[in-house]
Amino acid sequence: MLSRPLVYLLAGLAWALSLVGPVRAEPKFAFENTPGQLPKEVVPQSYAIAITPDPKSLTFRGSETITVKVRKATRTITLNALNLQITNVRLDDQTDGTISIDPDRQTASFDFPQDIPAGIHKLALDFAGRANLQAEGLYYVRYQTNEGGKVMFGTQMEPTDARRMFPLWDEPVFRASFQLSVTLPQSMSAVSNMPVEREEPLGSGLKTVRFAPTPPMASYLVVLCAGEFESLKDTVDGIDISVVTTKGKKETGRYALEVLKQILPYYNDYFGVKYPLPKLDMIAVPGGFSGAMENWGGITYNEAILLFDPAHSTQQTREAIYGVVAHEVAHQWFGDLVTMAWWDNLWLNEGFASWMSAKATDHFNPDWQIWLRSSGSKNTAMLFDARRTTHPIQQPVTNPAEAASAFDEITYQKGQAVLRMFESYLGEDRFRAGIRAYMAAHQFANTTTADLWEALGQASGQPVSSIAAGWTEQPGFPLLSVEGNCHASRYNLTLNQSRFTINDPKAQPLLWQIPITYGQGLPADNQNYLLAAKTGALMSASCRLPLKFNLGDTGYYRVRYAPTLFKALKQRFTQLPAADRVNLLSDSWAAVQANQARASDYLALVNVAKGDSELAVWQQILGSLNEIDRLEIGRPGRIPFQGYARTLLEPVYRRVGWDAAPGEAGTTSLLRTSVLTALGRFKDESVIREAQRRFQVFLKAPDSLPPNLRPAVFNTVGRYADSGTYEALLTLGRKTTSTEEKRLYYGALAGALDPKLAQRTLALALSDELEPNLATNLVQTVAERGEQPELAWEFAQKHYQPLLEKLAFFRRYRYLPNLVANFSDAEFAQQLEDFARAHLPADAQAEVRKGVESVRASASIKQKQLTNIDRYACDQSKTPGQRTPQVCVGVE
Repeated sequence: MLSRPLVYLLAGLAWALSLVGPVRAEPKFAFENTPGQLPKEVVPQSYAIAITPDPKSLTFRGSETITVKVRKATRTITLNALNLQITNVRLDDQTDGTISIDPDRQTASFDFPQDIPAGIHKLALDFAGRANLQAEGLYYVRYQTNEGGKVMFGTQMEPTDARRMFPLWDEPVFRASFQLSVTLPQSMSAVSNMPVEREEPLGSGLKTVRFAPTPPMASYLVVLCAGEFESLKDTVDGIDISVVTTKGKKETGRYALEVLKQILPYYNDYFGVKYPLPKLDMIAVPGGFSGAMENWGGITYNEAILLFDPAHSTQQTREAIYGVVAHEVAHQWFGDLVTMAWWDNLWLNEGFASWMSAKATDHFNPDWQIWLRSSGSKNTAMLFDARRTTHPIQQPVTNPAEAASAFDEITYQKGQAVLRMFESYLGEDRFRAGIRAYMAAHQFANTTTADLWEALGQASGQPVSSIAAGWTEQPGFPLLSVEGNCHASRYNLTLNQSRFTINDPKAQPLLWQIPITYGQGLPADNQNYLLAAKTGALMSASCRLPLKFNLGDTGYYRVRYAPTLFKALKQRFTQLPAADRVNLLSDSWAAVQANQARASDYLALVNVAKGDSELAVWQQILGSLNEIDRLEIGRPGRIPFQGYARTLLEPVYRRVGWDAAPGEAGTTSLLRTSVLTALGRFKDESVIREAQRRFQVFLKAPDSLPPNLRPAVFNTVGRYADSGTYEALLTLGRKTTSTEEKRLYYGALAGALDPKLAQRTLALALSDELEPNLATNLVQTVAERGEQPELAWEFAQKHYQPLLEKLAFFRRYRYLPNLVANFSDAEFAQQLEDFARAHLPADAQAEVRKGVESVRASASIKQKQLTNIDRYACDQSKTPGQRTPQVCVGVE
């Protein structure tokens, strides 16, 4: 047997050797070394772009003059262009170029008869194209008003779609100034990155709007929106701000404007560099895309996550608006002012914006418990990160498909969680000092992650680069195993780290430097420790239990406790802080997903938690219960499991009831919605009847149903809808002009369990009744909430071409894999692989593998855990001496 000092020596050697493998020690930013597809001999300095979109033909034509710097003499200039007709290419107003288009590489090359000498030159050209139905480049949105149908134009350039609107160097390292002008009907107005410089009438009902030039910026941040708009305006910290909406909706932008008035000064102070543009518009788009985009000075949002109607919008919408505005405005610094050099460092944009969004939202709304509830998004990231299809936060990107695929849970949620862990480790003040130094040093420039680690290291005095590299440059995350015993009035602890995986027995073993916080849960007793080897040893101040690791749930790792330690935590569960209760539940459920523990052990812990009143605790429990219920579909064990779930929820249901108390917290209203929706799913007859009663009253008197109750009521009546209820929801959806309400009504009817109604919903997905994103989402909702994955999958295979044509490239390759992920039988993973091989391009295969892995992971849990769950649920329904309940006959 090895002595303890030698064990630790060898463990340290193993750690050092591990750094040689997957961790690649990324260099700091250098233009020449930045990845990309375009040559660097010619670089843009500024663009002057004139464009004329036609609202009738939905086409556009334009011209541009690009000031370029030729760094090395060449006869060829190559830039990006896609689906454009390019004509009249001229250099310095005297030399015509020959045009070569490469659709596969999405480039256009201009060849000139003589070498272009090094220096500054002018490249002029004309182009034309078609506005897209999908949010790609310049796109159009048809929307409904009380005066009939209307059309507006918008742009979505990220990651690689500016090339669909005009030829350019469409890679983030090629920062340049952009000056746009647009010719429009007099009835339309336009918004871009910068203020309007001048507006000129042209006659024939047209006008030209010219905008001021932007500072040097990445091409994916260019924005142009045009339509029949109105706006709310204000000023904060010397910056003109506004919310721009289609006509008739500007008053619903007032809440978002107030949010911006809070956040912009907060960020000016936090980052230490003031927002540099003279204005910031937030533009509400009634469709076209489902999220938001951080265009510098002109952020676009789907109106459902920007507009708030106090008479109809929910607490969930209020929080979503705050969080999304905080996220996109954070991008004005992380992404816009300082831009990642290439898409392999996308997390510098998205991880930071997600982290900063939670930080700002929590700062101004502490009663919302944002950090406590962020455990849910972190655990979603950890679920994907534990599978064989995961990837490092910093992942290689070689083409547009890989760039689009990088916008995932690892980039956003893992990035956010890792940043929070390091902020906790370094301390808030030192972390902020590092961020301020990073902003000041790299404003109006590009960076890599190494530049950030250097700034944080200098500000904190810690070796941040060596500690952090394992978290961003290698995949996955650690499992911390904790064992110990009491000796001489102190608890001796042994720590061991290994890679946590789900359904991946051949995963590469990796090591991390883990910042650990542990103790009895009292702030005065908390201790910090950096585990920089495979094993470590600690000694607590006393033998008092419980001992909790990952205190505050700020670490991005799982913890497995020796039985004695876990038993003590379970016994004192109700006395732990809320974040640690959530963390213990999350780690216990993750062990079930990885088949490292029995589901009954997790459910026994849930039984201890059933008296809890914290929203975050119940969000974790309900997520797990819903996952089990999904796996039980079609099995006899579903009936006793749903009975057990109803019993579990009964105490919290009695506490929150149906009606809000005066002045109750927003988290209570969200808990009520979650519990009522869950009880409706688990077939609680009294909840179903009451939802149906309130819905009937609502149809006659809409004001009778408070906004916060509407999701639970509509989803429950939609789930058990007959044809009459379905028609009522459909009529409501067709009538409203609110995107938020359309999502709610159509989502509710798409959740109908009746297969005939599901078929009707699927047909809507191919119609022009809804904007493309909402239409295609119906198929996913039928599969998931409507529990009809077979119908949805059959429909999607038959109609995959028109469905995918409704989707932007950004979402297209994820659509079918996400749909098939609703299955829990491995045969459907094979079906997806076969279909993709026959019908989808090679670029889609990475997303297909993720969908396949999701199905197989669910199938594994189903095979290995459901019998244990069924027995536990049936045991819980028994009383001493009672025979097996009828619902459990044939289950055990």
